[in-house]
Amino acid sequence: MNVIPLRQRSEDAYRPPDEGGELGLISLKWVFSFLLRRWMLIGAVAFLVAVACFSYFALQPSRYTATSLLMLQGDQERVLSPEQMVAGGATPNQQVADSQLEVLRSRMLAGRLVDDLNLIEDPEWNAALARRNAGRTSSGEVDPAVERQSVIGAAAAAIVVRRRGLTYAAEVSVTSESPERAAQMANRLVELFQLYQTESRIRGAERANDWLSHRLTELRRDVQEKEEIAEAYRARTGLITTEGSLLAEQQTTDLQAQVLEARADLAEKEARYFQVQQMTASGQSVDAIAGALQSNVITQLRSQEAEIARRQADFESRYGDAHPLVVNVRAEREDIRNQIDAEIRRVTGSLRSEVEVARARLRTLEDSMSVMRGELAGNNEEMVQLREYEREAAAARAVYEAFLQRFHEIADQGNIGAAPAELVSAASVPLDRSSPKLPMAFVIAIALGLGLGLAAGFLAEALDEGFSDTDDIERKLGVGALAMVPKLRRSELKQLPLASQTPAAYLMGRQVSAFTEACRVLRTSILFAAGKPKTEVVAITSALPDEGKTTMSICLARVSALSGQRVLLVDCDQRRRSVKEVLDFEPPVGLMQVLAGEVDWREATFLDDASGMHILPLSNAGFSPKDVFGSEEIDRLLAELREEFDLIVLDCAPVLAVADTRVIAAKSDCVAVVTRWQKTPIRAVRAALEHLQSAGAKIRGVVLNNVDRRMQGYYSYPMYEFRED
Repeated sequence: MNVIPLRQRSEDAYRPPDEGGELGLISLKWVFSFLLRRWMLIGAVAFLVAVACFSYFALQPSRYTATSLLMLQGDQERVLSPEQMVAGGATPNQQVADSQLEVLRSRMLAGRLVDDLNLIEDPEWNAALARRNAGRTSSGEVDPAVERQSVIGAAAAAIVVRRRGLTYAAEVSVTSESPERAAQMANRLVELFQLYQTESRIRGAERANDWLSHRLTELRRDVQEKEEIAEAYRARTGLITTEGSLLAEQQTTDLQAQVLEARADLAEKEARYFQVQQMTASGQSVDAIAGALQSNVITQLRSQEAEIARRQADFESRYGDAHPLVVNVRAEREDIRNQIDAEIRRVTGSLRSEVEVARARLRTLEDSMSVMRGELAGNNEEMVQLREYEREAAAARAVYEAFLQRFHEIADQGNIGAAPAELVSAASVPLDRSSPKLPMAFVIAIALGLGLGLAAGFLAEALDEGFSDTDDIERKLGVGALAMVPKLRRSELKQLPLASQTPAAYLMGRQVSAFTEACRVLRTSILFAAGKPKTEVVAITSALPDEGKTTMSICLARVSALSGQRVLLVDCDQRRRSVKEVLDFEPPVGLMQVLAGEVDWREATFLDDASGMHILPLSNAGFSPKDVFGSEEIDRLLAELREEFDLIVLDCAPVLAVADTRVIAAKSDCVAVVTRWQKTPIRAVRAALEHLQSAGAKIRGVVLNNVDRRMQGYYSYPMYEFRED
C-alpha cells in the first residue's frame, strides 16, 4: 500500500513551517529519487551532448606531436666565473630555469621560428592564406603585420614547453597536422633558443667589457690622485719611511727591543752578584761559592787542595806531625787556600763591575727611548693625516685591482662556443597521431554529457516549486500527507472502454490496483486519524484549478461506498461543476435549487449505480451571486444530511480562486487539500492553507496527486505487487 504519514499532528490548525525547512538535506534516498524523476531529461541531455562532443572530436583533422629534450644551463646573462667557463655554464636555480622556460614559450622565439621556416606561406598556420587559396578573400584584405602576428599566435599555441619532473630537463613539444613539420619545428625551435642564449651571453659579455673599461679608467685615475696626495703630504711633513714604515717608528721599535734586552741582562748579573755576596757573608763552603761563580780556576784549585789533603793525611799516618814532609804538605795546602780566596775576591769584583756597566747601558738606552718618543709624539697629528691618505689610496688600489682581474677574466668569454642549453634528444618524426584520440574523446564526451545532463536535472529540480514526496509536504508545509495518489498512464486507461477512460472509472474497473489502493489510504487517513473526532463531512479542495480535486472527491466517495458506508458527494464548485461532467450525466436540478427551497434535497440526489454512492450535483440553472454557503440553509441541509449519511464529501472550488470555499470548508469536519506532484507551487499551497486556517477550517492534511510511481519510496512495502484480474 501507499505511504501513510507516520506522524499525525496533535491539532488540526495549520502551523506554517520555518523558512529554513525548505532547504532540506541531500541524502542517498533523495538522489535516487531525483534520478528516477529526471532520468529522461538527464538521459536526453547527456545523449545529445555526448554525441555532439564526440562528433566534434571525430571530425577534427589528425594532428601529430614531436618532442625534443634539452638540458637547461645557468643564467647566461650573468658574467661567468673561470670555473663555469671551463665547465660550459652555470648550474641553474629554480628562477633561472623558469625564466628560460618562459623564453621558450615566448612569442619572440615563436616569431623567429615563423620567419626561419617561412610558416606564413603554410596554409596550416596562416588562416588568411588558406582562405585566399579557397577563394573566399582577396590578397589585399589582410595587413602583412597582422597576418604575421596571427601566424605567430598559431605557432605559439602549438608549442608546449614543460619541465620533466623536478629536473632541469625541458620537453619542447610541437603539434602539427604534418608529422615531418612537427619534428622540424621542435628541433629548429631548440636551435633558435640556443642561438638566442649564445647571442644573449655575447651581448652580456660585451656590455660588461665596455662598462669595465670605462670603470677601470676612472679607478686608475682615482688611485693615482690618492697616491700623489699621500706622497706630497709625506714630503711636506718629513715623515720618511723605510721598508713601508716611518724611520722614527723603526728606531723606536729597535730601541724598545734593546731596552728590554738590557733590563734582562742587568737583572741576571745583579742576581748572580747578590747571590755570591749572600753566600760569602753566610760563610758557605767554597764548593758552593765556586758553583755559583761558575769559575774553572776555583774548581781546579779545589782539586789540587783535595789531592794535597790526601797526601797530608797519608804522611801524617806514616811519619807523624813533626816530619818535614808533613810540614811541607801543610804549607802547600795553605797556599792553595789563599789562592782560592783571592780568586773569589777577583770574580766578585768582576761581577760588581759588570752590574755597573749594565746599569749604565740601560740608562743610556732609556734616555734615547725617551727622546724618540718625544719625536713621535710631536709627529702624531701629521701621522694620523698621512695614514688617512694612505688608507684611501690602498682602498682605491684594491678596488682597481679587483676590477682589473675581472676584466681579464671576461675579456674572451664572448668567444666561448659552449651551448647554453644542451640538446639531449632531438625530436623524431611521430608515427602515431596525438589527436584526436577517439577512446579518450569517447570518455570525455560521456563524462561531459553526464555532467551537463545532471546539471540540467539539478536546474530543473531547482526551478521546480512543487512537492516530491510526503517528507517534502511535512517539511515545507508543516502538515501531514494523507496519501500519495499515483498517476494513471495512458496505457492503463486504454484498457477501459472509450467512454470510461477516466480515473474515477478506472477505480471501479480496477479494484486491485495502486490507484485504487491509494484512494483507500486516503479514506483511512481522513476517517480514522488517531486522536480525531468522528468525521462525517469532508471538504476536498485545492489551491489552484486542475489539481484533480474533483477526481479525488469522486474516488473517495466511491471507495467509501464500496466499503459499505452511506456516502453523499456534494458538488460545491459553482463555476466548474465538474462532477456531472466526470460522471457523464445532466441533472435538471441541483444544490442551488435545494438551497433556494425550490426542491427537496432527496429530489435532487442521484444514485451512482456502479458504487452505490449518492450525488448532489449542480445543474446548469446558472450562477447565484448570493452567499449561499454562508446562509442558514446550508447549515440546515448539512444537519439533515448528517442524519442520513455516514460520510458527506464536499467537492469545493480552489481556495485561491473562489472565496466560497473558505466558508463551506469551515462548516466541514475536516479539509483535505489536493496538490499535484511536482507542479503545484509551494507558495500557492501555503497561501491556501493560511486562508483556510483564518476561516476556521480544520485542515486534516494534503493529498499528493498524480505521483510518478517510479519515484523511490512510493511503496512502503516493496514485496507487495498489484495484479490485474
